Amino acid sequence: MAISYETPAFTIPVVDISPYLSNPQSVEAEQVVEQIRAACVTSGFFQITGHGISEALQDQIFSAAKTLFALPEDDKRKLAGKPGRGYEIIGSQVLEAGKKPDLKEGFMIGREIPDNKPPYRPFQDPNIWPDSSQIPEHQFKQPLLEYHQALSDLSVQLMHILARGLKGFDTSVFDEYGKDPIANVRLLHYPPHPQTDDKELVGAGAHTDFGAITLLLQDGHSGLQVLNQHTRQFVDVPPQEHAYVVNVGDMLDYWTSGQYKSNIHRVVRFLTSKV
Repeated sequence: MAISYETPAFTIPVVDISPYLSNPQSVEAEQVVEQIRAACVTSGFFQITGHGISEALQDQIFSAAKTLFALPEDDKRKLAGKPGRGYEIIGSQVLEAGKKPDLKEGFMIGREIPDNKPPYRPFQDPNIWPDSSQIPEHQFKQPLLEYHQALSDLSVQLMHILARGLKGFDTSVFDEYGKDPIANVRLLHYPPHPQTDDKELVGAGAHTDFGAITLLLQDGHSGLQVLNQHTRQFVDVPPQEHAYVVNVGDMLDYWTSGQYKSNIHRVVRFLTSKV
């Protein structure tokens, strides 16, 4: 027999998950689970605080991103690789039909896989790193790998919370899917948009994410918007300092038979630079 739940109103809450991380069996932890479940069945988006990733490490990542994207264009292009690795040039992605190429540049890394040899699995080619003469390893490679591990560990905890929100399932229900994950860290830079009324020019066109979950750290600039499926209007997601925006992707939507919603979102135009 199918299990039904009362669907709450559209919500993008800010949830302190520290009670769950410290004691998953506490009453406070159950409240965390319920808040996140309510978000997942409506907007598919929520923000988390109390996640345990240090502000110092986050600041290192912002600094690393700014240093990378400030490199000369020719140097950045030499760091381009296959999908999921290395530098992504501005305009290389079009996420929304009818819009111009997204006005953003990126850089992606994944796990360092020991003895990784060709043929490589999709999205698991070796990482591409700037030469240490361009950016010293302690300013870029080392903090990014530390950050990748921290986000991977946090994602495991979030998947347990999401599993528990389904009711009747063990928190380990998704563990088998995450044993050898394709989990990447992607740095993004949205340069200032030109002064124009061109509505086809966007930072990132309206889209859904294809993975299980996405964790996004914003730098204080607004721009992320989520579609309210009921009103068909886009809703701003105000940045919360040091918080992560978490959203359900297509894969998790599929795993839960649509109970958790993979929702359309976009990044609107910027007048100032955003990393």
